Parts: sequence; C-alpha cells; structure tokens
Amino acid sequence: NMFYLGKLYDQESRKGLDEILYYDPSDLTTHAMITGMTGSGKTGLGVGLLEEAALHGYPAIIVDPKGDLTNLALHFPQFSQQDFEPWIDAEAARREGKSVSDKAAETAAMWKKGLADWGMGSEQITALSEAVDYAIYTPGSSAGIPVNIMASFEVPDLPWKENSEALRDFISST
Repeated sequence: NMFYLGKLYDQESRKGLDEILYYDPSDLTTHAMITGMTGSGKTGLGVGLLEEAALHGYPAIIVDPKGDLTNLALHFPQFSQQDFEPWIDAEAARREGKSVSDKAAETAAMWKKGLADWGMGSEQITALSEAVDYAIYTPGSSAGIPVNIMASFEVPDLPWKENSEALRDFISST
C-alpha cells in the first residue's frame, strides 16, 4: 500500500499537474525527521505522511513543540459552517468585515473546494477520523490531556529506613 501525498506541481507554470505522487512506506524505518526553511512545506508534508500512516494503520507518536500538528485531530467531513465556527478567530473575521458565521461558511467552502481539487472529499475525511484514536498530550497546559513529568521527580513522602528497597527501585526506574 502506497501513501498518497498529492499531485505534482509545476514550479514554472505555478499549476498543479494531474500526476499523483505516492510514497512507499517501506522506505520509512522507525523514526522520521523533516527539515527545511520557513514556509518550505515541512508541516504540510508531515501532515500528509501522518494522515496516510493513520489510514494504513501505522501508529505514531508525534512530538510537536510548536503546536502546528494538533489540527490532525480536527475532521469535518460534512464541511459544515457549524463545524468550523468554533475555530474561527472572531477578531480576524471582524477585521475582514465579516461575522464569525460568514467566515466559518467561507472557510468550510474553501476547505471543501481545496480538498476536492486534490481528489478528496467527505469519504476520505470520514475514513481518516475513524482510522485511529487521537490523543493530544499537553505538558504544562490543560488545552489537551495534561501531562506532569515533574511530579515523578518529587521526593516521595516515605521514611527511608522502612522503605529503602522500594525507594531504591523507584529511584532506579526514574
């Protein structure tokens, strides 16, 4: 099973081509890293690879310090205004002279058209949302599933003399 990464793009004409780009997942080993300059498409490539991996049943643990990839968990297969509305920046909509509802409808239509241009629609979005259980862990924040790694470094409230063996095991595992 090959990963669909999109269609080829002609730099000179600045137009998408009809030729599809596939990636052989057997080229992946156990880790991956994407590097490049700002605006070069690193996040887009990462999202494409991760979505295809999810569709093919490959597990992934994603470390995303900037928070760019949290939208991998957002899937709106009906492209409805109501689905997009909670994610619209009200201040940005106001600056454009639009209501949040209008901006949400415009965004939903833009996403629907953009995905259709690449041969994707509701079926693919539904399949992606059903492919895996998504969990976003957020150290130091309650925005996702909070994680507190510092608690494991706190000194246990146990007397050493009576608990030395258990405490040595705890120290070793930490």
